[in-house]
Amino acid sequence: MLLPFVGRSQYLEIGITGGGTNFLGDVGPYSFDLPQGYHAGFLMRYNFNRFWSIRAQANYGLIQADDARSSIGIRTERNLSFRSVVREAYVVAEFNFFEYQPGTKLWHTPYINGGFGVFSFNPEAQFDGNWYELRELRTEGQGTSVGTSAPYAEASSFFIFSLGYKFSLGSFTSLAIESSFRSTYTDYLDDVSGFYADPMVLENEVSLLSANLADRSFSGSDKENILRGDPSNQDWYIFTGISIQFKFGELYEKCANFVGN
Repeated sequence: MLLPFVGRSQYLEIGITGGGTNFLGDVGPYSFDLPQGYHAGFLMRYNFNRFWSIRAQANYGLIQADDARSSIGIRTERNLSFRSVVREAYVVAEFNFFEYQPGTKLWHTPYINGGFGVFSFNPEAQFDGNWYELRELRTEGQGTSVGTSAPYAEASSFFIFSLGYKFSLGSFTSLAIESSFRSTYTDYLDDVSGFYADPMVLENEVSLLSANLADRSFSGSDKENILRGDPSNQDWYIFTGISIQFKFGELYEKCANFVGN
C-alpha cells in the first residue's frame, strides 16, 4: 500500500561540486577563517522520498594553513606551515527539513547529512623556495633512535556532517550551498602532533633538511621534549562550496506499473 507514495519521489541525481577548504588542527588559526584551499568533486544521490536520501561523493582538494595567520602567540612564534592534497570518498544519509521535489512547489529546503569516509593526505612544507614531503623527513623523530612510533600513515578515516540549503532550478536541476565538517582519526594531517625531537638526531639519522623543517621557530632555544603540537586533539577539515545536481531518472512510472500488475 505504501509503495505508490514512496515510489512517487524516488529518483537518482548526479552532480558536481566545488569551493574552498579550511583546516582546524595544530597549525594555523584555530578558528573559522577565509578558505585557504580549494576542492572539486563528483556526487551521486538516491532519493528514497521527499525527505530522505543516501549520497556517495568523491572529492579532490588542497588544504593548507600557516602559523603566521594565527592570533595565538605560541603558534606565531613556532612559525610552521603546510599544504596537503586530499583525496576522499564518503557515504552519508541525508535529511531534508521540508518536503523537496525539483520542478514542483516544493522547490527549496535546508538539509543535514552525516556519515563516514576515507581519505589520503601528504603534508608538504616550503623551504628555500621548494616544496618537500614531510612524512619521509620524520620531523618528530618517528622511526629514529629517539622516536616512540613509526612514521604515520598517509591515509585515514573521518566522520562527516554537513549543513546545507538546496534549491530547484527546474524539473531536472538543483543547486545546493553546503558546508561539510570532517572529524578525522589522525593528528598528522599537518605533520604536527607530538614533541620536538633532538635536532642532532634528526640531522644525523634523517637529514639536515629534517632538522631545519622540524623547528622553524623564531627563537633559537633548545626545544627537545617540548610539545610541538597537541596530541590530545585530532585534526578537522572543512569543505564549503556549491554543487549542481541533475535528476538522472525517476522511478515513479516503474513503481506504478509494478503496483498495477
